[in-house]
Amino acid sequence: MFNFILQSTFLKYLPKGYETEKLYNQREATFGNAANILITHGHLDHLSSVMSLYKNKPCAIYLTDTPAMTLTKQGFPEAKIRRIAPGDVLRFPGISVCVYQGKHIRFDAKLVLQKTFSLNSWRHFSRLIHLLQLNMQYKEKNEIVFYEIQGEGKRIQIMGSADLADEVEYPTEADALILPHQGRTDIDSHNEAIIRKLNPKRVLLNHYDDAFPPISEQVPVDAFCQKMSVTVPTENMIEGRQIEI
Repeated sequence: MFNFILQSTFLKYLPKGYETEKLYNQREATFGNAANILITHGHLDHLSSVMSLYKNKPCAIYLTDTPAMTLTKQGFPEAKIRRIAPGDVLRFPGISVCVYQGKHIRFDAKLVLQKTFSLNSWRHFSRLIHLLQLNMQYKEKNEIVFYEIQGEGKRIQIMGSADLADEVEYPTEADALILPHQGRTDIDSHNEAIIRKLNPKRVLLNHYDDAFPPISEQVPVDAFCQKMSVTVPTENMIEGRQIEI
């Protein structure tokens, strides 16, 4: 039995006025005491909460060079940063983590146009500009990693974005694949191809939520889960929920 609490590989970016004290306290209680934090890449929605959650906590943050530089520029303690690269194997008591090169999903033009010219975006135009400015500070530079966690005879794969590097031979038939479900208008068919390639025993969807309110939107996943569950159990993850593998 493999029990763990998994942060959905990112924390929703909430500006002042959107994050209530109750929500902050819930997030702190769920994630604030983690000893080892694995970051897949340096984008805003994957890195921006690290400072507030972990700057003053005893912990280690594992990430590649570019997001490490982002954190140090913000004043995050260098002593807590562990730089990693594809090919590394991280070892913890009873657990090992293999680091593979990943790939960020490429947003299709239709999705970009829909989001840019949506009524919600224009209602909150200053927020849109703010996000674009922040995006320039949180760079990725193709340093996205794919993790495979091994422990107690189980293998769990974690993708930070829904794409795979063409040149990498990924292990298949993991006990669980954690797969982001956002980034394209054809995300259902796109992710179905990934699932068929990796052939996991179970699929847990994440990053389908409203990551940049009030501009972004929740991606519906029920129909996709129902369709895929005919061949492989597929469900959506809920932030902070305990998962048994």
